[in-house]
Amino acid sequence: MTDLGDSDDNSSDSSYSKVDFYEVMNEVPENFKDKVDELNKILQSTNHDIDRLRDLAISEGGLVISLVRSEAWKLLLNLPNNDEQIYPLEIIKEHPEYHQVDMDVRRCLKRFPPGISYEKIGILQKELIAIILSVIKEYPDLKYYQGYHDVAVTFLIEVGQKEAYSIMKHLSLHHLKEFLKPTMEETSYLLLHVFPLIKKLDPELEKFIEKSGIGTIFALPWLISWFSHSLDQHSKVVRLFDYFLASPKEIILYVIAQLICSRRDEVLNTECEMASVHMVLSKIPESLNFELILGKATEMYKEFDLSNIKEEVDQRVILEAKLLNDQREENAKRKKDKKFANEEQPVFNKAFRYVPIWIRPRMRFGLLFFGFSLAAGLWAVFKSNNN
Repeated sequence: MTDLGDSDDNSSDSSYSKVDFYEVMNEVPENFKDKVDELNKILQSTNHDIDRLRDLAISEGGLVISLVRSEAWKLLLNLPNNDEQIYPLEIIKEHPEYHQVDMDVRRCLKRFPPGISYEKIGILQKELIAIILSVIKEYPDLKYYQGYHDVAVTFLIEVGQKEAYSIMKHLSLHHLKEFLKPTMEETSYLLLHVFPLIKKLDPELEKFIEKSGIGTIFALPWLISWFSHSLDQHSKVVRLFDYFLASPKEIILYVIAQLICSRRDEVLNTECEMASVHMVLSKIPESLNFELILGKATEMYKEFDLSNIKEEVDQRVILEAKLLNDQREENAKRKKDKKFANEEQPVFNKAFRYVPIWIRPRMRFGLLFFGFSLAAGLWAVFKSNNN
């Protein structure tokens, strides 16, 4: 293993000390000790070998420990070491999206480490709200979406508020940019690449899923939250973050395709209809081997470019637009027919529709009784007049 006592000439300023590193090395699994040692050497070096750092982040186990990630994630994104200021809470509370962000953050309790005190969770939640709304306030063109907070809380837990804010600012202008647009048009377009990728890997599986009519909406949380919304184990989430930060941003589409193909037998053994297939695919098993999936996704990315399926994706866009337009026309026709049917009904029938169901039988009986009473009264008056 590398000697950590290298001369100062070969080291740079770092947010963690060698003592810290020695302390955590005892907790590193034996099969990753050499890897963590190499990572430390890169981080302590004056000239960081970013290509090697990227390779290590992509390979099995990723960056392994939080102490490494706090430095390596910034290097992978080429972030400067400036002291960025987060907006104070009293200012961001005036933001129009504050209440939505506040509600989402309060609902993500499962994302915090087990055993943490409620007091600490409260502090982290306030820090998380500040991170999210500081980014949105800094760039008014960005629109917050549900799932953004899942990404942000991962960085907050792992590297602290200051570094998490810096990372989220960068990602919001690059990796997550399409998801922060006012509409979901670009996000939907990205998701349409998934089925052609599956078709490349397994035509039978792609045909089955297509026939079920499930569409791509089940994979939306995976895409926009980097799987962090769908996975319970923090260790798995940060492993995926290592991979995504070190890879081209399109790689997640390959990961989604490989994940679905890895569950081939489960999918094909279910009923070919929307609800059944959705039930299988929407939940990711804890036992799923993500390392195998990431390895295959990396190889596929090298061998198969998304430009090869652009024409097919564009055809899907046209087809989906036509289906959507047909559905709108059908809905409009139904509304028109329904309105016409309502106009043809007697006034009493139309009014009767607004009477609560539980009252209707009583109302019918009451009206019947009233009718008989009225007829009897008129007959009595008629007889009286004749007399």
